[in-house]
Amino acid sequence: MATERGILVLAHSYQDGFIQDAAHFVGDSLELARQAAQSEAEAICFCGVHFMAETAALLCPEAEVFVPDLDAGCSLADSCVAEDLARYQDHLESKLGKRPRTVAYINCTAAVKALSDIICTSGNAKAVVESLPPDDPILFVPDRHLGGWLNETTGREMELWDGACMVHELFSVETLRELQAAHPEAITLSHPECPKAVRDASDHVLGTAGMLKIAGNHEGATFLVGTEGNMLYRLKQVAPQNTYLSAPGASCACNLCPHMQLNTAAKLRAALDSKGPRVQVPAEVAGPARRALERMLDVV
Repeated sequence: MATERGILVLAHSYQDGFIQDAAHFVGDSLELARQAAQSEAEAICFCGVHFMAETAALLCPEAEVFVPDLDAGCSLADSCVAEDLARYQDHLESKLGKRPRTVAYINCTAAVKALSDIICTSGNAKAVVESLPPDDPILFVPDRHLGGWLNETTGREMELWDGACMVHELFSVETLRELQAAHPEAITLSHPECPKAVRDASDHVLGTAGMLKIAGNHEGATFLVGTEGNMLYRLKQVAPQNTYLSAPGASCACNLCPHMQLNTAAKLRAALDSKGPRVQVPAEVAGPARRALERMLDVV
């Protein structure tokens, strides 16, 4: 139905398996941003959360961008309000005598992107940070865990905004150790949004694209996966030769993002029928936000 109507359906790897199967393209935030930037589609149905659809609207301004559920938000994006960020940027400029460069994780609103110098995703964050002059002060927003991992791996001392993903924050290193003991041969993968204790207990710290790549390079391996639970469906589709177990958290449900789960098959069908609800970015925000995104795409 979507193809015949000229609608491009994009879905994040954290979406339900049915929605992944219904999409023209499934990927991480960087891959989806590239798809949007390269798209000539007149309409895009973005199955993910609100900031992702905003990103598509910024990079493909001629297209109608809509989502299955307008209430599908993001705890990370909610943790950093543009007005608060602007005040903190002024505070740091006064404190340091120089305005820091603001690197924003793509999990933020368009208004925050508009206040930022460059955007990054978990897949390209290290390259983005390393592209900046080594002596420049940096404010990294909004994820303190991803920012902390970047400080560890790049040797920078970035100022970190105090935000976190509600899903990754709940992964438990104690229960992860128990699962590792039960599967001593397993390879543990964790997302850089996980807390430091979980990252330190992992064999590899990777974004979702990196997880898919490493899984594809193994045959008959067992992976313990520390990220949103629907990623296991994606891994099984791309590299079915392996076994995947979800890393445990504080409850049996913590691995699923409640915002992502708002998008359902019924809502997707309704969105394709109505081409709505629409996601639009005000012109005064769109220009600077788009430039920050384009700087990211120029790096990698």
